[in-house]
Amino acid sequence: MASAEAIPVAPPNEYYEIRAIPGKGYGCFAVKPIERGTRILADDPLIIVPIAYYMNCDIQQAFDKLSAHEQKLYFSLHSGHGQDPKLWPSRISDQVPEHEKARIIEQHTARTGKDASLISIFQTNCMEKDKGAAVFPHAARFNHCCNPNACFTWNSAIQKETIHAMTDIQPDEQITLSYCDMTHERKLRSWELRHYGFVCDCRACTGDEEDETTFANQSAERRFRLEELERETKNLRGKYLLQGAQDPNFAKKLLEMAALHQQEGDWTARLANVFLDIALVCEVHGDVEMAVVAGAKAVQVKRDCQGADFPDYSKYVDVLRRLKTKLSQKKA
Repeated sequence: MASAEAIPVAPPNEYYEIRAIPGKGYGCFAVKPIERGTRILADDPLIIVPIAYYMNCDIQQAFDKLSAHEQKLYFSLHSGHGQDPKLWPSRISDQVPEHEKARIIEQHTARTGKDASLISIFQTNCMEKDKGAAVFPHAARFNHCCNPNACFTWNSAIQKETIHAMTDIQPDEQITLSYCDMTHERKLRSWELRHYGFVCDCRACTGDEEDETTFANQSAERRFRLEELERETKNLRGKYLLQGAQDPNFAKKLLEMAALHQQEGDWTARLANVFLDIALVCEVHGDVEMAVVAGAKAVQVKRDCQGADFPDYSKYVDVLRRLKTKLSQKKA
């Protein structure tokens, strides 16, 4: 999220610039048409904390290694401090271990304090990196939307955080990311986003979910159904896919998941995984032609959302190549 206290500047690029948003600080806006799959940004980490359950001392240790310029850049990022303590639980269960209590108190103090701090900036801007987290100075400038037009991921092969367009983006359109899981329902998203210090006003959050004509209602229905399907299929995927393929309704559920993700605008690696499973299930049932179609979709989505240099992209390509060879042999 962009800070309202300093005018941020985008890195040299051909796709976007940072502009002021009245009453909302700053955002990243397209300066030209951007096609789906375009890599908009590949950003180096500014500060890295290699553990998931970090304390302020861990951030301080990493911060002390930065140059004076880098430290200034870090403090130019948005901080979700100044929140009303009444919005948060007033006590911690006695069953919580002491070390975890200390961590919760640190983060609570940071988000309710009157000034920005190392930890308030970190917990507002950090993104997952390997087994820990990192702050990426340019990726942190992109604002949130529950139905975003771009997605982000840590690419360990190139050691950069990448942002790719998930839809075709028009000039002057704000480029947005989802800070939370796109399948989560409104109340859960609202709770997750509270950690960042803002209330989302996107059309999925502000519309009337009871009115069947609204996008908010349609989005809520899709998210609810996706969570249902996820629960019903999660134990039949991965290494259990052959077992899942024996279920006569399994393929239909995967196809429904793929359709719902696309309707919701979720063209992330999750959709690529669904298409890959559809391809493998079709292969099990001898429908190699359909397997190739689904495999090609999996490769395309994977490439578009993470790039051809992503570590496991070759796995998708190898499956598609094998399926194409199998189809050629079958036709011969």
